[in-house]
Amino acid sequence: MRGLAVAQAELTSFDRQFHARCALQRPDRYRLLDALPVDAPRIARGGGVSYVGASFGDGVVSQSLDAFDRLLAFDAAAGRLTVEAGARIGDLQRFLLGRGWYLPVTPGHPRATVGGCIAADVHGKNPARDGTFRAWVDALVVHRPGEEPRVADRTHDADLFAATFAGFGLTGTISSATLRLARPPHALVLRRVPVASLAEAARVLREAANAPVLYGWHDGGAAHFGRGVVNIGLASSEDDEGAPRVPPASADLPAQVAPLPFPLWNRAGLGTANRWLDWRWRRAGQAPMALAEALFPLNRARLYFAGFGPAGMAEAQWLVPHPRFEAFAAGLAELVTRTRPRIALIASKLFAGVADGFSFDGSGIALAIQVASPGSPGERAFLEALAELAVAHDGRPNLIKDSTLDAGMARRAVSGFDAARARRARHDPHRLHGSELARRLAL
Repeated sequence: MRGLAVAQAELTSFDRQFHARCALQRPDRYRLLDALPVDAPRIARGGGVSYVGASFGDGVVSQSLDAFDRLLAFDAAAGRLTVEAGARIGDLQRFLLGRGWYLPVTPGHPRATVGGCIAADVHGKNPARDGTFRAWVDALVVHRPGEEPRVADRTHDADLFAATFAGFGLTGTISSATLRLARPPHALVLRRVPVASLAEAARVLREAANAPVLYGWHDGGAAHFGRGVVNIGLASSEDDEGAPRVPPASADLPAQVAPLPFPLWNRAGLGTANRWLDWRWRRAGQAPMALAEALFPLNRARLYFAGFGPAGMAEAQWLVPHPRFEAFAAGLAELVTRTRPRIALIASKLFAGVADGFSFDGSGIALAIQVASPGSPGERAFLEALAELAVAHDGRPNLIKDSTLDAGMARRAVSGFDAARARRARHDPHRLHGSELARRLAL
């Protein structure tokens, strides 16, 4: 039911680490965003694909923005799009690519919404070249209880504008945004560069910093730790006219992937998968790559996510400065050899930005490490030791991806944590916006 009614719903984070029976409202008019009592705690909910509990929490009303998905204005000459915050990224790319434009920075899940991308300040396929989502937003509109909507950009209400990126919905409900677009590559060719270690991957990533698509895949097992391939997507003049630019919405990864009744990613399963990936992809060469594959790689990962089983997964994502990365990678290899965690995947990316507030940005190499059954003692101990190792090497965590961090570690790991927290409080002094993420990290 849409409108004012508030119902109870079972909500789960994408990594399956947080479950809660929560109050859920599905407003379909702007006035209904303010239909709750003015002092009622609330949080906006977009596609519901956050790895952590960022859009729900105990004692908080989740306000779904499903109905707020309209395109409000499109300037086909200048490459500007104004859109409501509930619009899904996959739908936007389908619309834009048919008109000669696209969003260069998008997360891997096509059901993520524009509001969610702003609230998380997501990164895309090469953050060193394209920056994070904030680089492509010209203005946004924020609703707060009992107030008129506020339009913010880099010159007008600039503090609210800055605080809303990686603000996790805690500065107010984002209702719309104006996005700056880019011309898409005519076509892509994927060049594969095998690497023997994370340190070698870092060197290859730095050398290919201007590629439209740039990321590495690495084996997380102790026997071949760090071995993998760096994928470099380069613009090409050759186009496959018969290939769809973006697959239909029916091909999009679901917001929640039903788990297999048993964990496929046990030690034997992970060993088999890594051997297959090594045989299939870890070899030099190049081949055409569909733009859809580059934009939304998770569409091919249904079995992968289902394979974590009911216990789910956790992703630890750390950005380590260039001067400290080789020492960090060596320490990580030693930690994996000693603790032998069930790592399903390690991905590497290059960053060349500046961190602001709670954002996941800076200059260095980022590793995303996905661990099966994170609640088990061995995996929990590994994730805790990983956090200590990363902090010792000036690593910065991605708060919107890591469900294993607590408030103490977040404060230690995020430089300027208290200043960012104070800025959030200036824009929500009565703390009317909250979530499981905000509670866990004391945001």
